Amino acid sequence: MNMKVNKLYIALLFSVILAGCSSGENTSSESEKSTSLNVKTEEVIQYKGSHTVGYSGVVVPKKNTPLSFSVPGTVSKIAVEEGQQVNKGQLLAQLNPSTMENTYQMAFQKLQQAQDAYDRLKPMHENGTLPEIKWVEVETGLSQAKSATAIAKKGLDDTKLYAVTAGVIGKKSIQEGENVFPNITVFELFDISKVHVKIPVPEDEISSFKKGDQATITVGAISKTINGIVREIGVSADIFSHSYPVRLEVDNSDLAIKPGMVCTVKFTTQNKATGVLISNKAMQQDLQGSQFVYVIENNTAQKRAVKTIALIDQKILVSGNLKEGDKIIVAGQDKLRQGSQVNIIK
Repeated sequence: MNMKVNKLYIALLFSVILAGCSSGENTSSESEKSTSLNVKTEEVIQYKGSHTVGYSGVVVPKKNTPLSFSVPGTVSKIAVEEGQQVNKGQLLAQLNPSTMENTYQMAFQKLQQAQDAYDRLKPMHENGTLPEIKWVEVETGLSQAKSATAIAKKGLDDTKLYAVTAGVIGKKSIQEGENVFPNITVFELFDISKVHVKIPVPEDEISSFKKGDQATITVGAISKTINGIVREIGVSADIFSHSYPVRLEVDNSDLAIKPGMVCTVKFTTQNKATGVLISNKAMQQDLQGSQFVYVIENNTAQKRAVKTIALIDQKILVSGNLKEGDKIIVAGQDKLRQGSQVNIIK
């Protein structure tokens, strides 16, 4: 009898243990599900084709000619202002000519005297009554007087500053009454019939540029879109940004585009780009500035490093350890960490 009771007790105890184990498994499963983070996903799309690359640029004059007086003096007249369009040979400014005028008049009087002596003594030289040494002195005196007069005349002429070419006054650095010195820039003359658009190109992209490449340029300030051609590719990188300067030439015959205007430059690549397209909602960035996305693996979030190649049809073309069909997280990733349990919702 006691043996039967013991057997029954053991059977009941075993049943309780099994029930407890089963209940524990269910509790664990429910707990795991409750700690999973809800996320939304999209599938990665493979891409191979042309794409558009954009840069921000600034308009600069194609040619900048610094203008200066070649003689010292006091500014007596300024005939132009900044931003004014001028023609070749147009008067820009003038110095007080008094000193140069006096110098020229003195030189000219000496020239007249030398010329008079030459004319009076020439017949005597021709008939042999004038010593040769005297004739050499007369010729030398006349030659020196001519040179001195020419120098004085040039000095007088140089008190006026003219535009060496047609263009726009980009900068004026003098005022009336100011004393100026030779070879100090007083005007900057911009040639803007054609302008350059300068863009910074990262070092890992500069190798894809070549002279003659074409781009579409939009100047926001005047709501104008024009074509540009790459004319110059820098060979020295900026030590801070590690970017190279690239200049595009743009026709500006109507002079509507001004130096300093900011513009957007877009290139359509000739080479086929290979990568995957992802939603911009999936892109993440760590504290070091590196880009990454979360990919679903066995119901967990796994980090994958990526790098942006271009923007295509409101998606991002990236390179990295991704393949077509991978499910990337596009919503709910704010609280995720490497290996976080996730629950995909629609």
